[in-house]
Amino acid sequence: MKFLIGTDPELFIYNKITNKVVSAIPFLPGTKDLPYKPHIFSKGFAVQTDNILAEFNVPPTNNINEFVLNLEMMKTYIKNYVQQFNPDLDILCQASAQVDESELQSEQAKMFGCSPDYNVYTEEPNPMPNGQVETLRTTGMHIHVGTTPVLSTDDKLLLLRLMDLYLGLPSLLFDTDTERRNLYGKAGCFRLTPYGVEYRVLSGYFLKTKALEEWVFKNTYLAINKLVEMWKDDNTSWYWNIIDNFDIQSIINNNQVKQAEEIITNILRIK
Repeated sequence: MKFLIGTDPELFIYNKITNKVVSAIPFLPGTKDLPYKPHIFSKGFAVQTDNILAEFNVPPTNNINEFVLNLEMMKTYIKNYVQQFNPDLDILCQASAQVDESELQSEQAKMFGCSPDYNVYTEEPNPMPNGQVETLRTTGMHIHVGTTPVLSTDDKLLLLRLMDLYLGLPSLLFDTDTERRNLYGKAGCFRLTPYGVEYRVLSGYFLKTKALEEWVFKNTYLAINKLVEMWKDDNTSWYWNIIDNFDIQSIINNNQVKQAEEIITNILRIK
């Protein structure tokens, strides 16, 4: 099976002097409906604002070095772009932030999400936050996986469950934010796509360093590889045995780091 890994991550813009998050809307071009495609980049790169966040796209790839390079180029591009307006502005890669109401007055700043996402454990839509009263804003690093041949729906759902094991669980050891999942990114959060899946559990914290970006790619690959391994064995009992013994959904949603470490160390044996 051939695969490509892509992402459409989000980050904050903040003022280094006041140490406050500001809306990206006045500074960045592009919207969800009409992303801005910088002419200096090739096809697949784009910038837009989502709520008050800076969001960008990079081309999907099966090469870890290309994945990281593309992310780093776009982070630098956005940083340089906003500093044209104010040299005190910078990018901030973290999961959530409380934002002053003065930055949340536009209709876009009150809008959360363009379409519902779903819970892989219930296969039901996740509730949408109320942007009219909420001042918490959160970032996502949504991971897109496309495969050739395209997976069946059942295999897409199994891949998403495996991504919770290889990405969602160990993410607790890095991203210690406990606020974001009040709005977004609960365990098993996903959308299905024509080409594969969109996994929506990780936050924009994982844009913070090249090492974290590499980790995202490697662990996404581990989930894909585990799916292929179970295909070859025609046996998914390895996964369901874990589900019978551990409440993965609760561990992720409630930031139960010790339980996550137990699974990572004794069962997954990943770093």
